[in-house]
Amino acid sequence: MDVENCLEWRIGIMSMEDKYLTAEGYGNKINACGTALRQKQTWTIEFHDNDIVYIRSYARNFLSVDRLGSVTCESSERGDSEQFLIEVAADGSGRWAFRNKKQKHYLAGTQDKIDCLAKTAADEELSLWYTPFVVHPQLNLYSLAVKKYAVADTEGVRFSGLKGWGAQSLFTLEYYCGKYRIRTSDNRYLCKDGTIIDTHDKDTLFGIEIHSTQEKTLKGLTLKDNEGRFLSAPNTPSGLFKSSQKVVKKEALFRFDSCYPQVIIIGTEGKRACVDFGNEVMLKKQAQEPSNSEIYQLKYHGKKKKWTIETVEGLFWEVGAKSKINANAKTVSDEGLFEIIWLSNGMATIKGSNGKPLVSTGTGNLAANLPDEVKDEGFQIRLVNRPQIVFRCEFGYIGTKNATGSNKDEYICTKSFPSVISLELMDDGKYSLRNDNGKYWCVNLETGGYPTIKANSAEPVPFILEFRDTSVVTILAPNERYMTCDKIGNFHAVSTEVGPKCLLQF
Repeated sequence: MDVENCLEWRIGIMSMEDKYLTAEGYGNKINACGTALRQKQTWTIEFHDNDIVYIRSYARNFLSVDRLGSVTCESSERGDSEQFLIEVAADGSGRWAFRNKKQKHYLAGTQDKIDCLAKTAADEELSLWYTPFVVHPQLNLYSLAVKKYAVADTEGVRFSGLKGWGAQSLFTLEYYCGKYRIRTSDNRYLCKDGTIIDTHDKDTLFGIEIHSTQEKTLKGLTLKDNEGRFLSAPNTPSGLFKSSQKVVKKEALFRFDSCYPQVIIIGTEGKRACVDFGNEVMLKKQAQEPSNSEIYQLKYHGKKKKWTIETVEGLFWEVGAKSKINANAKTVSDEGLFEIIWLSNGMATIKGSNGKPLVSTGTGNLAANLPDEVKDEGFQIRLVNRPQIVFRCEFGYIGTKNATGSNKDEYICTKSFPSVISLELMDDGKYSLRNDNGKYWCVNLETGGYPTIKANSAEPVPFILEFRDTSVVTILAPNERYMTCDKIGNFHAVSTEVGPKCLLQF
């Protein structure tokens, strides 16, 4: 799913047999034989006017239906034969049916017998499909009506955020049998009555649909509960996010936005970077928990290979007069681009646009003017809006094996669905990672084998997360090797250098 544009979604299309619709690389053939959600099983749904959708394969060809009901995936152009309409199953299962507009029949079938001959959207015609999203499941939720972001508190979820900021604005989608649970960053679940509860049941499951307002001015996703009511944003900031009416109004329309990494930056003696009077960036000793004004959002600019550092007010750090760091730029310029160089000990050098590392001056001001002869001790760049984190590589999600015995707590990198991992900050800029079983990640050095990761340590074990792109990290294990993925599922601490197979999306 392109989370910047909710009119284009990336999904898997899964049959009743739990097999994925697959676009084969040869002959543009279609089958429902995929056992996991990989590249060939990923489809992009393009939403156009009059509720028409086009279904695009990873190779950028479109599903097409001829007059005999045969389904192919050869056309690189959109036409009448490529137009479908989505219908949501009437049984409340959250499944979708795809009806070809021109031929008026439904996409249906199993294994290698896929056609568009079904006359109804029904189980007996094999024309109902589960549609798990390919979007990374950790995101911000934005109300198209209220024009604010969802924020969780002790009582429930309210739309009060001008930005998706801090851990309270992080939500994790958990897929279950065609529907989704909405999990907060403190491991609770949104219930249809607006409360947040510690356990999940039928009242915490929501089907996702696409709807427009009656006047067609807004189109977005909706979240429908088990009674057919839609979650709606309240008209007041103090109101709770809960199920309301069975008809779609603008208050029930939302979009998912990317949840960018947000960090605190800590210098020597535990002093935190904060924006002071005159928008000067200072390092100060703070006793209390970090406020929103001490949290910064990182974005990577690939062409420049540098980062921007943004405040909650939407202002960017930049190198100003006398090399001092200010946070008063409303747009990104070359002066607002910073280089981050990891030091392998959990610390990082931050270089300004002048090529000089940042350092705290005698007045506490942060400035890009560290003398060449002085050793840079670096900064802690601590991720604060992922107390719960999900990792994904090019081969799948990171999660534990579906096994019993000694290997049940071992992590692999080819899981079809996400596993949520607790990310806990340690005092020195490192992190410990905890599984749902309450045990921590550790490197398992088997005789004659590779160093694997298991969740079987009773005590926290330090790992280092290094940002490599906007939502991409590498993980340096305690054996001073980077975690590395391969296509058969191995997740091993073996690499001495950062390479493509070390990159993990979060």
